[in-house]
Amino acid sequence: MPCDPAYRQAIMLAWDALSGIPDKELASASGGELRGRELVLESGGQETLIDLADRTVTAPDVLGGGWGLATLHHLRGCLTWKRDDEWTSFDMLSSGRPFAEAFRQRALIPLADRYGRSPGDLVEDASALSATQIGMGDAAVIVQAFPRLRVAIAAWQGDEEVSGRAVMLFDQGGARTLPAEDLAEVGISIAQALLSTDR
Repeated sequence: MPCDPAYRQAIMLAWDALSGIPDKELASASGGELRGRELVLESGGQETLIDLADRTVTAPDVLGGGWGLATLHHLRGCLTWKRDDEWTSFDMLSSGRPFAEAFRQRALIPLADRYGRSPGDLVEDASALSATQIGMGDAAVIVQAFPRLRVAIAAWQGDEEVSGRAVMLFDQGGARTLPAEDLAEVGISIAQALLSTDR
C-alpha cells in the first residue's frame, strides 16, 4: 500500500532526515536487505519496500497507510539501535502519554474484546503475520514488526465475573527507534491486521 497522502509533508521531512546516509549503512543498521537501491524490511511476514532512489515506501496492504511514515522514522532510529530484549508497554513510555488513550481505544480494547472471549483465536489469527507463539497469558504471540522491532500480544480469558484482557508489549531496543506517536501507529496497525482476519 502506498503511503497515505495525508502524511506527505511529514514523509518529505523524514526522507530529508535520511539524505546523505549511505544505503549500506541503512541496511546494516535496520537489519534489512538491500536489492539494488531498494531496502527491504520484513514486516509481519511480508515486505516493506523502501525505494531509496525514488523516495517511496510500499507497505503491506494489511498494515495501513501510516506504516510508511513509521518505517522512515524507524530507519533513522535504527542508526542508534542497541539490542534490549526487555519488554515495555506503551503506557510505560513517558513520551507516550499524549497518545496512550488513543492507543488503548484503538488497539488494546478491541484486542481484549476479541481475544478475551477466545484466546486461542489469537494464535490462529496471528499466523497470517508469521507470528511466533510464546508462553504468556492464556495465549500470546510475537510479531516481527521490523527486523529491529518485536511486538508481543497476550490475551487472558474472561469469565462471568472478570472481563478478558489483552496486552501489547514492545521490545525496548526496538521501541527506542521510534517516536511514541509512530510506535502507537505500529501497534494499532498490527492490532487492526489481527482483527481484520475473517471470523
